[in-house]
Parts: sequence; structure tokens; C-alpha cells
Amino acid sequence: MRVLAAVVVLAVMLTACGNSIGGAGSHRVNIPFTPEISINEIMVAQIDHAAHFIWDAGNPDIDESKIDWEEVSHHAIQLLSSRSAMSMGGSGRNDAMWVAQPSWREYVNLMNEAGLLALKSARSQDVQGLARAGDILVDSCESCHRQYKPSLPTEGFLHPH
Repeated sequence: MRVLAAVVVLAVMLTACGNSIGGAGSHRVNIPFTPEISINEIMVAQIDHAAHFIWDAGNPDIDESKIDWEEVSHHAIQLLSSRSAMSMGGSGRNDAMWVAQPSWREYVNLMNEAGLLALKSARSQDVQGLARAGDILVDSCESCHRQYKPSLPTEGFLHPH
């Protein structure tokens, strides 16, 4: 009898959760969260660092045999993982305003497109694809900075190259 009661309670709980245990019908649960860091800090510490590695590796003037494809993959994954943080904002003075703008989301999506292409290119060791990813990344970064950070304010957080 206790086993039957436990099974019924479990079934009711799972039904109430809306099939959130996975599978094709699972739903994402959005939990309000604001990181304790600013978008600028994410850009300088993670995106800028990853982007420069991808740009350097995709440079047509370097010897293709010198490209560390595993590191290119790691940096592409850094870009891809930045998408969520860049979309939800952070502790910076302008973060909430930026993430509310449709053009901000377009630039973040373009950065993500570049990251996906860089990862695909790294996995197939495709130098031309990596160069295209770098070009898309330049377009994303420069367009976004023209609109949102024309003077490149750093909030005091810098990354040497």
C-alpha cells in the first residue's frame, strides 16, 4: 500500500512539473538571474579573448600547420557560451538598457553565428570557414560597438593583447 501511495504521489508530482524531466516534450524553466558582473567584463575577459584567438588562427598569412584546432574549438565554445550572459545583462550601468534593444539581440545572434561556424570549422580543420567566422565576428563586434560603445568605455576592466 505504501509503495502504491508513493507511486501515485510521484506521478502527480511529475504531471505537475509539466514533463520537465527531459525528452522531446520538455520545457525550459526561466529563472530570473542577474550576474554579479557586467556585460563589459564578459566582453573583455571572455569574448575579446576568444575573438582574438579566432581572428589570429584564421589569418590567411599564418602557416596552416601552426593552427591549434583544439584551442580554436575551446575559444569558439567560449563565444557560444557567452550568448546567454550577453542576452540577460549584468551589473553594468547600461546592461539592462542594452539587452532590451532588438539590435543588441541581433548582434549577439550574429556573434553566436560566428561562434558556431568557428566551432564547425575547427572540428573539420577548415581554414576558409574559420576566416569566414572571423569576418562575421568582426561585423558583429564592430556594428555593436558603433551603436553601443563608440568610445570603448571599459568601466576600468582591461585585457592586454
